This record gives sequence, structure tokens and C-alpha cells, in this order.
Amino acid sequence: MAEAALKAEVINARPLRAEGIALTGMGGSGIVCDFTASILEEGSEVPVEVLRGLEPPSWVGPGWLVVAVSYSGGTLETLSLALKAARRGAWMAAVSSGGRLMEYAKQHGCPYVKVEEGYAPRSAMPMLLYATLSLLAKLGVEEALKGVEEGLEALRAEEAEGEGLRLAEFLEGWTPLIVADSRLAALAWRFKSELNENAKLPAKCEVVPESMHNDVEAYREAARSFRAVVLSACDDTAYTRVLEGFVAELMEEVGLGAKVLKLRGRGRLAKLLYGSHVAGFTSLHLASRRGVDPAPIQLIKRYRSFLESTLASRTWMEQGLSPHA
Repeated sequence: MAEAALKAEVINARPLRAEGIALTGMGGSGIVCDFTASILEEGSEVPVEVLRGLEPPSWVGPGWLVVAVSYSGGTLETLSLALKAARRGAWMAAVSSGGRLMEYAKQHGCPYVKVEEGYAPRSAMPMLLYATLSLLAKLGVEEALKGVEEGLEALRAEEAEGEGLRLAEFLEGWTPLIVADSRLAALAWRFKSELNENAKLPAKCEVVPESMHNDVEAYREAARSFRAVVLSACDDTAYTRVLEGFVAELMEEVGLGAKVLKLRGRGRLAKLLYGSHVAGFTSLHLASRRGVDPAPIQLIKRYRSFLESTLASRTWMEQGLSPHA
């Protein structure tokens, strides 16, 4: 899926000289935005922000590129934020399998990539990510393609399922705590979200170094009900030395069980994708061990229905919002 998405046609592509890039999406599509921002962090010459919610911040307007990612094309928060940004004069682009977002992009000549339908949004994440990176590259953000081939290799890593099973056995019966450094914060959130959606488990994530100024004081109490997965980039940086040489050792000292997941790959994209692959397997193995069906998302659907009814008087496609030409 990911490889095909990388080669998918970008409709209405044209180089843009954006002053900033805003990525917007929710749930699994929102994780795509987080991963993309993390990748661009290493080379982008303009600010890159991830936005969630119904309203864009006041500083998003002319000169900004807003990329809306929604697998279904009907995520109301994403539609609302992106179309309001377009009304302010921002350029808008879209990645989706269809729905209202795709209709709007076609109608108004926005750059877009249409991805394959029929998957759960959370399982479509690699496909959406590669489509988003391809779109950005065609819009002039060349650094978006850094490490894409190595990223595909990470998705094929056979070790991922074994790692997932090992972590599921370790976490069974405990509340998972996922710890990463700030470069990999998006992966910690992805891991937590996979556990929430697939295994129907509460989970917590922490980001170093900020967590070393607050969360760390609760580790002794956390040892009663939590077990931790520490995500290591396996490089010679202060971040990794703190995670492996302090955090993991401190957890052991206070009785908080921890396993270090050593992320494979040289580049950030590969590490993110390998870790995400392991997270998926971990959540599915935990779901199986708990006798839980990972597919239903009944409470999420209830929220979506409530939001739809709350905003029923405002049909986004009928507001006449036009993206900046």
C-alpha cells in the first residue's frame, strides 16, 4: 500500500513557496500529520505545525500551505479547520480516499492525492503517510522524501511481529506506559493510540526530557499498576543516553517494569515506521489475549454522530469557501 501511494498521481500539483506548513487530521490521519512533521523537522526551512480541532489559529492565512489528511474524507474537524484556513487565503491540499474533502479539492482545483479505499483508518496510516510525503514533494517540499526507501524496508521487517508478541506478553494485565524522546513523540502517541483502539486498553505516553521534570516523580506509585515500553532511537545522542542510561535504570530501581524497544533503521522515517509496525502487532496480540475484537470502534462512532448532529446546520461544502489560488 505504502509503495503504491508513493507513486500515486498528485493532481493539480504545482510548486509553492509556502511561508509555513500546517498539517491537519484526527485519529489515524492525525498520526500521519505527526509523523510528517517529525520528518520535516530535520530539514524544513519553514515552520511546520500539526493542527487539531475545528478552528485554525489566527496566524494561518495567506502564504501558508494547509494539508488536510482524512482517510474517509468526512472528518468534520479536518474539514472545518482546512476550509476556514482556505477562506483566509491559505493554500489547501488534501489526502483522502474520497468523501467531502475530495469533492471539495476537485471542485476548487486544490492539489490532492486519492488513496485506495476499504481500510480502517488506523491500518491505512503507512499509505496515507507516503501519499502525504509524495504530495509535499510535488509542491516543492523536497525534504519530504528523505528516507522513503528505508522506510519501506522497515515496514517489511519480519522481526516486528516477534517484538510485538514479546511486548504484549510483558504488558498483559498492566496499564501500558510508553516513553520516547521528543524526536519520537509522534511514535509514542501512535503506540498509545493503537493500544486504545485495537486492544481497548487505557495507556499513557511520556516524552523526554519534559517528563523528567514532572512524570518521573510518580514512578514509584506507577510501579503498582504500570509497565513501561521505552522507545530508543539507538543512536549516540543525549536523548538516547537519558532514556537507556537513566530512565530505564531508574524504572528498574523503583520496581517499575520496563522493556526497551530498539528502533531499527538509520533515518527517522524508518524508526517511526518500524516502531509503528511493532505497536500494531503489540496491540493486536493484546486484543487476542484479552478476547477483544479490535475492529469495532463504537464509542468513536458515537462521538462522530454527535458532532455531525451538532454541526448539522452548517454544511461545509455549501459555505462557498474557496482556497487561495
